[in-house]
This record gives sequence, structure tokens and C-alpha cells, in this order.
Amino acid sequence: MQQNIEFERCIDFLVRMIDKYGAEVLRELEEEKQNKEEKKAAVS
Repeated sequence: MQQNIEFERCIDFLVRMIDKYGAEVLRELEEEKQNKEEKKAAVS
């Protein structure tokens, strides 16, 4: 029972963080991907 409560608290926290920061993290990952592709194209 205690493990279920702790697990649910963890999941609630993760959901809040994804809701709050998810779009920003995805945007940063996309920018990093584009930067790598641009560097790769510049070297070629």
C-alpha cells in the first residue's frame, strides 16, 4: 500500500513537470537536432 502511494506521488510529480516543461524541452531538443544537422552540412 505504501509503495502504491509513493509511486502515485512520483507519477503525479512527473506529470506536472511534463505539463510545465514538456513543450520547452521538445523545442530545445529540436533546436539541438537542427544545429547538429547544420554543422554536419557545413562540414560536408
